[in-house]
Amino acid sequence: MATTSKTLNPYTAARQEWDERYGDLISRAKHWRLIAFLSMSTTLVCVTGMVTIGYRSHTVPYVVALDDVGRAVPVIPAKQVAVKDVRLQEATVARWITNLRTVEIDPVVQRKMVDEVYALASASSAASQTLTDWYQQNSPFARLQKETVDISIESIVQQSPKSYEVVWTEATHDLFGQLQGTHRYRAIVTVNTQEVNDPKQALINPLGLYVTNFSWGEVVSPSSTSVAGQSSDGGQGK
Repeated sequence: MATTSKTLNPYTAARQEWDERYGDLISRAKHWRLIAFLSMSTTLVCVTGMVTIGYRSHTVPYVVALDDVGRAVPVIPAKQVAVKDVRLQEATVARWITNLRTVEIDPVVQRKMVDEVYALASASSAASQTLTDWYQQNSPFARLQKETVDISIESIVQQSPKSYEVVWTEATHDLFGQLQGTHRYRAIVTVNTQEVNDPKQALINPLGLYVTNFSWGEVVSPSSTSVAGQSSDGGQGK
């Protein structure tokens, strides 16, 4: 009888209905927050995946050949081949030495040459660190404010499959074009072939031929093959 009267109590029934109404709202809000969190997490994962895929290069060059009647023969992906032609290696070494030692009056042109010198040097080799140390002590941007340097490659001789001896002459002029002096240098440059995967890098170094080490010094006299030690002024040691 007491239970029946408690159940039929209008105050108790109203309290129960009030609790159920807000409890249902709280339960639904909890579910919506959970769904919103899951949706945000899914969106974040998708966006991250799209950005990652976008940064990866999926461009594969193909070589298409045609027969005598103009029909395409089966295509294959283009692969980088080894640089076996010594003349190509010599041309790369000569360009690298020229960019390294030349001093132009235009700082924009000078910056491009410095960037190309680093682009042709292997990042994980002794050449890259040696370049950084040398540029810190012999900044071409400081020299171009008072003089320019022109390079003339005299000879490139292959010493081994990966090493070349380079001899060149440097002519220094002041900003008015007056010759200040000439110096003759000899260098040993070591190179190695690496695969080029970056399209931008391929425009600068399509052969994948990188300088891994180098050393140079000034030739004491034109008739002598002896080389003086490199000094802090860019190898113009006496």
